Amino acid sequence: MIQRAIRRIVSLFALAFILGMIAFAQSPTSPEAHAATTKNTWQGAQLVGSSKGKLLVVTRNQPQRWQTCRIQSFTPDTLVCSRILGRPRSYLPEQVLALIIPGDNSLKIRLLAGFNVGLASAIWGTVVLVATCPACAVATSVVALLLFCAAGAVLVGDDQPDQLLYLAPGERLSGKFRFVKP
Repeated sequence: MIQRAIRRIVSLFALAFILGMIAFAQSPTSPEAHAATTKNTWQGAQLVGSSKGKLLVVTRNQPQRWQTCRIQSFTPDTLVCSRILGRPRSYLPEQVLALIIPGDNSLKIRLLAGFNVGLASAIWGTVVLVATCPACAVATSVVALLLFCAAGAVLVGDDQPDQLLYLAPGERLSGKFRFVKP
């Protein structure tokens, strides 16, 4: 009985390790590779950005702050971003200092927080149920172990940093933007 439980626990850790390594080994295969020849041009940004759906826009009049842009249309003349409230916002190529593809750090934080909330609930359920229903306590402890492994897999997974898509000719990023991956 104990050997079977140990075997299952080791199997779960091995599965979490394998899934984490698979997530870590994946490489982005997207239009970025296709746009390598037109890198750092408005046309290259249009090619890649239109498939992304969301960009961060740094303008010349506010170079220390970015605006989130949910792309409504992206043409050679203008970038139109839809907004939840109000009219869509338009940017001309002359107004844009940089376009940045947002990374997945916020998704990673939300997933990790959700798994940790579930883990805390499962641990609490195990403590409450151990006196009245030992079989139920075992089940909730297994769920806690699975959630712990899932949180570890999220942390091990390959996160994508913010990536520079377009930088206006003759400009360079400074301040908080200097850490954006070129």
